[in-house]
Order: sequence, then C-alpha cells, then structure tokens
Amino acid sequence: MEHTEHSIDPVKEQQEHIKRRAVLQAAIGVGVGLSVLSTLYVGVGFIPKVVVTPEKEPVKAGDVLVWAQGAKAGQDITPADLQAALKSDPPFIIAYPKNPENNVVKNQAATNTIMVMQLEPSSLSPETAKYAAQGIVAYSAICTHLGCTISQWKNNVWHCPCHGGEYDPRQGAKVVAGPPPGPVPQLPIKLEGNRIVATAGFLFKPGADV
Repeated sequence: MEHTEHSIDPVKEQQEHIKRRAVLQAAIGVGVGLSVLSTLYVGVGFIPKVVVTPEKEPVKAGDVLVWAQGAKAGQDITPADLQAALKSDPPFIIAYPKNPENNVVKNQAATNTIMVMQLEPSSLSPETAKYAAQGIVAYSAICTHLGCTISQWKNNVWHCPCHGGEYDPRQGAKVVAGPPPGPVPQLPIKLEGNRIVATAGFLFKPGADV
C-alpha cells in the first residue's frame, strides 16, 4: 500500500494565517464599536434636559425690576428706593426681573441677578447714559471672573468680595481692579411711572467669562 506525502506550502499557509487574523480583528473591532455606540446611546438618556421654567427665563424687554431680598423682596423698586439706598451700605439694590404678564419673579437663574443704582447723570459716560434712565443704571451682578455675586461698594465702585474685582458703573462697568477679564453687561432700562423697566436683555451674555 502506497503512502502519499502531502507537502505544505509555507507561503500559502502564512497568507491564510494573515487572512484569518484580519477577519478576527475586524470582527473584534466591529464588536467594540457597537459596544461603544451602545454605551453612548444609553448615556444620552442620562443627560438631564435643560428645562426653562418661567422663573428661569432670562431678563427681557418689558420686565420690571423688583427687590431680590429683604422685607421688600418681590416688590417693585422705585426711584425713591434708590435715593434712600444712597444713604445705606451698599448704596445700591440687588434686583430680579419680574414678568408683568404673569407676575413671575425670575429668581431661579443666577444670571438674572441685577445691581441697580442711582448715580449723578452727568457722571455717566455717553455710552452708559444711553442705556440708563435719569442716572439710574442696571448691570448684571455676576462677576465675570468666577461668577461670584458682586455685593459691595468700595473705592467708589462696585466690589466683588471673592477676589477683589472692581467695576466702575459710570463707565460701562469698566474693570478698574482685580482679576475680572471684562466688564459685567449693562441692562438697558427706562422709567414707567415709578417702575424701572428693562427695554431689552443684557447687552451681552452675563456670567463668568471662563
């Protein structure tokens, strides 16, 4: 009985091995890709949706400025209130915008926190005066450095207690000291009787410039 010897072509065998390895790697790659996509898809479901409720809506034209805190919280700020505030420390009032259509105070968004102050009209720069009302100015109270609330008055300018940022409300909230990268935005206002009313939103986006 004869035995037939089968010779193995080493080149052909190597090529077959390379093909099998390529197919296996491709299969693994597809599996990993699908796994990542699946993870991303599932992850999307955990990203909270931003729901803008009436209390979180940004300030807009027609909103009335009201007291943000204290015994008068929620009440309209009047020119007489601002005159009286000049004798206190600080000599300005922290406010929130209120939608007069539904009487909702927009106090659930930090970027709606506003500083309102009575200044001598002749002390305002022309650009600042353009958005003021008889010397009354309104600006965002959120420091552009790290988002702290500006709550003090020092050196005859607004002062942020966190890192010493200072802004001149007479000059468009120009930064005069500290680390803030830029001014806080002014809010254009007008007087309607005893009410201080926004004529538009902030001149630019309020908040930390980081």
